[in-house]
Amino acid sequence: MQIQYAKKTNSLILEELAKLRGEFKKIKTREIWEYPESVRNHPLSIDLDLCTKQGFLGIYDTTITEVGFQTYLKRFLQEPIEDPKLQSRAEEVRDILNKNSTYAYHLLRKFLVPDTEPNEKVSLPPVQKEDSFWKKRRFLKVFFPIWGVFSPIYLVLGLLFDLPLLPLFLLGNGILFVSYRRDSLKQWKEIKALSSGATRFQKTFIYLAKERKTTKQMIGQISSLGDSSELLISPLPHLILNLLCLWDLWKIKSLEKWKNKFANLWNDLQIQILKTDSLLPFVNFGFLFPEARFAELAPQGTISADSLVHPLLPKSSRVFNPLTPMEPGDLMIVTGSNMSGKTTYLRSIAMSLLLAGSGAPVLGSNFKFPKFKIHTLIRSQDSMEDGVSFFYSEVRRLSSIIQTAEHSDQVPVLFLDEILKGTNSKERYIATREILSVLREKQTIVFLTTHDLKLAEISWAKRFHFTELEVGGQMDFDYKIRNGVSGSTNALKILKKEGIPIRNEEE
Repeated sequence: MQIQYAKKTNSLILEELAKLRGEFKKIKTREIWEYPESVRNHPLSIDLDLCTKQGFLGIYDTTITEVGFQTYLKRFLQEPIEDPKLQSRAEEVRDILNKNSTYAYHLLRKFLVPDTEPNEKVSLPPVQKEDSFWKKRRFLKVFFPIWGVFSPIYLVLGLLFDLPLLPLFLLGNGILFVSYRRDSLKQWKEIKALSSGATRFQKTFIYLAKERKTTKQMIGQISSLGDSSELLISPLPHLILNLLCLWDLWKIKSLEKWKNKFANLWNDLQIQILKTDSLLPFVNFGFLFPEARFAELAPQGTISADSLVHPLLPKSSRVFNPLTPMEPGDLMIVTGSNMSGKTTYLRSIAMSLLLAGSGAPVLGSNFKFPKFKIHTLIRSQDSMEDGVSFFYSEVRRLSSIIQTAEHSDQVPVLFLDEILKGTNSKERYIATREILSVLREKQTIVFLTTHDLKLAEISWAKRFHFTELEVGGQMDFDYKIRNGVSGSTNALKILKKEGIPIRNEEE
């Protein structure tokens, strides 16, 4: 077991180093289809590549519990978390990181589960305090301890001294066993689930507990009770024990005593483990990148930053860019040549918002954000099955965003990349202008990238651009944002570089 634990710890360290270096292909992440359908088809997941093999959700997923994983996904996607016990304060990630320099790392190690595969999620159930088994058998609860002691004594004496009624005793115990067999199996199922959870999370329980001695007793007793369930694999010994002494009832009684003594402690630690498990991906992000800074909530609804960068860019490739203050109703139009960094800049802002909204630190400085509702329209999808074109898909999404903005108490923030690509330039300009006007009325903060320079003439827009540089006759990109509208294009240069002839370039 110790060797296996050491191997798991070594694997953890190697994966952490891969994250630091940006070598994401070395990390074993989930396939897209392994995410819940609601997550992989979420607009944010599609537009920000969150569920791809090298997407953020997989790269930084450290969760090992089913509930922790689901809560982590919802927290990052800014979806509501139904269980109020699993909701966390915005400062909780900061609190964990601030405890000491190695606390976050030790939490990760304690959460390692030696007998699970990477990306496998395990269950950690709560203790169900309501006991329906004895509620339906109040007389049996009082009667069975007497009968369960008397019966085996009589059977042993009967065999020794040839006492009468032995078959009747066995028949009576058999009828009793059949009467509670179905419900006792449910109790055994709970025992096995609790015992399995105690074994898997023993180190974590003890590490997080304030009363460690009591916690060890709790784990030891339920683990011992769980060992008894091994007899269920062999039906004959299990039947004989119940015929002799109503064995299941004694174990169910032991479970009840354990619950009465430890239920509150177990449930408190279980919630703490699930919450911590769901927060550790964000804690780990901050632990790996101590240069990341926590964002500041801006009550007036402003989004701004002195600098920010996409969290999945390796350190060697990071180019930090500022974000000019954007208030409700503002529009930023970003123009620029192909591959210059326009869409990456939008995704950097969106990812920084999601990290800040999750309570995680942000790669950048002085990032300020409001209570927000994020929308993206970066990668439209058509549907052959529904007969929906790219254009109509965009229109439906935009209509939904506009309607949502009307009923929101949060600042709507919308990211648009090359809006309404599926129509001609004249109609696209008119439609886009009117849509942006409506969004301004709805007090939506809009970020828009476009190659259509006519759109940049919209009067209330804040204009920025990216461009390429000529170095030795070759295109070179510095990925720095600049004020104003782009004056350069590079589509023809790219075509010629790839061997496609352009015969009438002057036209």
